[in-house]
Amino acid sequence: MRDFVGTVAAAGANAFLVHARNAILKGLTPKENREIPPLKYDYVHRLKQDFPQLTIVINGGIETHEAIARELEHVDGVMLGRAAYHNPYLLAEAEEYCFGAAAPARTRAEIVRALLPYARAQLAAGVSLRAIAQHVLGLYHGRSGVRAWRRMLSDSKRLASSGPELFLSALREVEPAALSEAVA
Repeated sequence: MRDFVGTVAAAGANAFLVHARNAILKGLTPKENREIPPLKYDYVHRLKQDFPQLTIVINGGIETHEAIARELEHVDGVMLGRAAYHNPYLLAEAEEYCFGAAAPARTRAEIVRALLPYARAQLAAGVSLRAIAQHVLGLYHGRSGVRAWRRMLSDSKRLASSGPELFLSALREVEPAALSEAVA
């Protein structure tokens, strides 16, 4: 890997996103490939030591603020894949936690409110509510009421017969006090 990075860098590349896990192409399912081969963060750290002039971004299995901060001690950036998808608010919190920036600009309820005009426009353009809802299922990850949130936004009958107001109904399940602000 070191030789490959050196060769590609010599050709002009200056940033590398490196997954810390080798994929095993035969004998493992995609899910098993995310769990069985070991993560080798030290290999990625070594690349940064060997090529300090390059931007090295690590990926693979990083799911918490603590893990992000720990990796930023060794590399230039951290790529979040499934963790960001399953818990998108992690990204809003990361600015504050990792970089000392101001607290997240929007609460989860504010994000839901901001989603409404977008959802209306997408529905008018023919996009299904399911296609919109699936990307916010993790917004309340780890919070009280998350099961109700997910249940409402993944119920096929509700999705087929509702509009953007379904997001407000789901919001009522997790943050009842925020609903009065959402319709104001």
